[in-house]
Amino acid sequence: MDQRWRVPGYSEVEVLGAGGFGQVVLAKHEASGQLVAIKYLHSEFLSDPGILDGFRREAHLLHGVRSPHVARLHEFVERPEGAALVMEAVPGVSLRVLLNAEKLLAPESALAILKGSLLGLAAAHAVGVVHRDYKPGNVLVSQAGESKLVDFGLATLDGQAGLAAGSPSYMAPEQWAGLPGMPATDVYAATCVFFQCITGHKPFEADTSERLRALHQSAPVPLATVPEPLRALIARGMAKDPGHRPVTADAFVAELEATARAAYGPDWEERGWKRLAAPIAALTALTPLALLVTAGSAAAPAAVASAPAGAGIAAATIGKAVVGVLVTAVLAVGGFLVYQQFGDPPPPVLSVAIETTAGADTALPITYDLQYPRVTGHADPAVEERINAALRAPVDERLRSVREQLSDPDIAADVRGRGETVGVRTTAVVTLRTDRLVSVRFDHALDSDFLSHASWRFPEGVTVDLTTGRVLGPRDVFRDDVLTARGMATLTERLTAHSEHGFCRRVSVSGAGAPASIDTADTPAGGDHVPAADVVFTNSGVDFLVRYYDLGCDTASGQETITIPYAEITDLLRPELPAMLGRGAGVPPSSAPSTPPADDGAYSNARFGFTALVPEGYQRQPYSPPGGDGMEFTDPALGATMTVWGANNPGGRSTADVLAATAGDIRAEGGQVTVQRVEGELYTISGYRGDGRIFYERGFVGPGSTATLRWVYPRGNKDALDGPVSRTVKTFRAGDLSRPH
Repeated sequence: MDQRWRVPGYSEVEVLGAGGFGQVVLAKHEASGQLVAIKYLHSEFLSDPGILDGFRREAHLLHGVRSPHVARLHEFVERPEGAALVMEAVPGVSLRVLLNAEKLLAPESALAILKGSLLGLAAAHAVGVVHRDYKPGNVLVSQAGESKLVDFGLATLDGQAGLAAGSPSYMAPEQWAGLPGMPATDVYAATCVFFQCITGHKPFEADTSERLRALHQSAPVPLATVPEPLRALIARGMAKDPGHRPVTADAFVAELEATARAAYGPDWEERGWKRLAAPIAALTALTPLALLVTAGSAAAPAAVASAPAGAGIAAATIGKAVVGVLVTAVLAVGGFLVYQQFGDPPPPVLSVAIETTAGADTALPITYDLQYPRVTGHADPAVEERINAALRAPVDERLRSVREQLSDPDIAADVRGRGETVGVRTTAVVTLRTDRLVSVRFDHALDSDFLSHASWRFPEGVTVDLTTGRVLGPRDVFRDDVLTARGMATLTERLTAHSEHGFCRRVSVSGAGAPASIDTADTPAGGDHVPAADVVFTNSGVDFLVRYYDLGCDTASGQETITIPYAEITDLLRPELPAMLGRGAGVPPSSAPSTPPADDGAYSNARFGFTALVPEGYQRQPYSPPGGDGMEFTDPALGATMTVWGANNPGGRSTADVLAATAGDIRAEGGQVTVQRVEGELYTISGYRGDGRIFYERGFVGPGSTATLRWVYPRGNKDALDGPVSRTVKTFRAGDLSRPH
């Protein structure tokens, strides 16, 4: 490293460590006296665009990750004479150092360390960042009883390919294959490290990298040396197929906690950290970081005019939490890049993950596989508990309802007489998440030949206020004057204009009945003047989940999801609601998470009910697949095509069947499939077509119809298209899949 340059405003205390690309030093911020850790890039790499870009990427990716379980960033400095990451220093040691000294950890201690670092991964996954190099050297354990994730040098955005690199002992099968990173890739690596902590050895060891690759890709997980209560957890985390692992670190944390409580009691975490206190203190005392025990851990240094600031990742010996940014500035000063962060860190950022509960009823012929969202990281535990109870209530009620029906002796006897077991399934999709609320659509399905009535399969929606944990009902959504007979008539007119065939007519013994209305007061059951449909919010509009038979029409009228764009319904909403939706005065802010930029449009298919974002300037032409309807959008300059369509599913093919057929078509034309996975009614597949172009497809499959979005574009334009592809894929929503259209 060039010894002539140091980050202005800091004086070096001692070297903490060095590696092939840089050196980490403990330094003192001269203005405040606070200790920090600074990671310098070796000067010879300043002229290497690839390495320098990687160093910048660390800064960029960490800048968006906010969690008390990720090493906190203070500054990123880049000048012609040097580049450096300024990080918070914490009294502690890496897990690698701890394992070298202890060899083997008690299960409770290993679980406690794993939990903290998984929460760090979860925060990264929540903003689309995959770490790709989870290993003992990148997990910090502190004297305060915390574990932190550090060093994002190999991190990539979710779904994007990065360097074909990592730590071989912990690399997932898909990482060995050079496939794009995904949260499940980090889950695999974390599980490998956990395996090492509780057994004293790595799960797979070999003399050559090729042999090690073969073991990770095809050898069974060696569970014989794993304590029996932890075997299922490790088998899940190290599944060869990423689709069989927990989809995010958040989901894995939930499984870990349930396993730990069952195996080691409710106080497992406290006991785990208590056992680690003495060895961590002894090991920390041997390092320069022992100074922090008396000096105090470093808070964010005050902004200094001569000290440019930024974003980055610490080396393995440093880290505390990146817990947020109150004010962020990006400045250009004297030809070098400056990022700055000021103020005390806010509370941890709340995250939402989809979880699954599955099993079989012990008394009734029922199996169940139910998805529901779970929130973590709320500043108020009581509110978090209320939120999660509200988000889980639809699946609990669904299972209770089916159990009640099958408790009827006659129905149960008929089901058993047919040798049938009823499969209760629910898929959950977060349709909108803002700082103020989360809106979720549940699609309830039933696998049964006997219970075939359409009313057994239906969508349901719930929206929860993240501030209070309260479910938002009609009176929280619509203005008071809308919740009247006249207001409901207006809403019915607007819904009719966006429905596929208009509202049905009510059943009448004297012939065709009156047109149905969305007004609950006008339905056979009667009630208040509120919409007789569940409402969920999305990026592009308000979805009404209409079951026509609830409105007084016959069962054959079925169900429909009707979307009203915000421009056509904001005047009916309560004045405070647009702000809760992250829309201000009705226009989505470009900085809002998962909100499309203002220059993106939307395409809604009236026949199949799906909605897709359309990048600005794309040319469109109709697309008519067999039994379906859609649109093709192209950008000739980039050679990119986005096709979205719906199609009927006359054979009732499963999601796996549709995915297999799609993969077969790609291979038949000489293409290559690199990623394919199934999540309930959703499948994802990507790779290369026979002509070398990249393809990415996401589809929803239901018993009656399908909805699909596909991108095809040249490899050379990948960087320009990563943003549009990611936005359109993540916000693509299916319509009613329960019936043909």
